[in-house]
Amino acid sequence: MTNFTIPARVRTRARTTAAAASALSIVLLASGCAFVQQHVGDAWSVTYEVSVDQPVGAELTGTEFDGAEKRGEKVTTQDVGTARTVTAQDGGSSWEVESIVLAEGRASVTATPAPGATATCRILLDGTREIATATSAGPGQPVECTVDTPRFD
Repeated sequence: MTNFTIPARVRTRARTTAAAASALSIVLLASGCAFVQQHVGDAWSVTYEVSVDQPVGAELTGTEFDGAEKRGEKVTTQDVGTARTVTAQDGGSSWEVESIVLAEGRASVTATPAPGATATCRILLDGTREIATATSAGPGQPVECTVDTPRFD
């Protein structure tokens, strides 16, 4: 039987390659978990509502919300810019939008009413369960609702 010895530089190259492959596998697995969570994790249908004490057509500026348009898309901050209220309410009007947010993910909406108007924001799960509400500090001041959505029951 012949005794075969692997040269030191070949062993070093093999170890380096193995270490690099292991590191790459860890990175791919970690990023893959976020991808899988985004596509199959529990997600809420979130309704963001901003109401003002002005009639339909009132302008909201600096309007932004967190979410995705549909399941499987990455949740990002959506910059609406200027929005107008479209739904009449007692003593005012409101603007609303629906979005998708992962369970235990951040839900947030921000808007600024016209000078002289006061705004209130609400975040609703599945269109009914209120999980956050806030009112602007004064007329013309921005309003912000931010909350982490709950786990699925």
